[in-house]
Amino acid sequence: DGMTRLLIDVGRNHRVGPADIVGAIANEAGVPGKSIGAIDIHDRFTLVDVPSEYAQQVIDAMRGTRIRSQKAS
Repeated sequence: DGMTRLLIDVGRNHRVGPADIVGAIANEAGVPGKSIGAIDIHDRFTLVDVPSEYAQQVIDAMRGTRIRSQKAS
C-alpha cells in the first residue's frame, strides 16, 4: 500500500542491477534509497515500486537520465 509501480526502459540486457536503479532514483529524484520498494529486473525493462508521494517526481527526474549509458525513460 502506498506504493506505485513504475517501468524503466533498461534491464538485464543493459547490465543493470538493483544498485543502479536505486542509485539513479535516489540521486536524480531525491528519493531516499530505503523507501524504494521491490525491483524486478527483466531483460529489456525494470519494474520498481516507489512511494506514491514520489511517483511523479521520479517520472519527471528520470526523463533523459542515463543508467549504465542507456537512456532511462
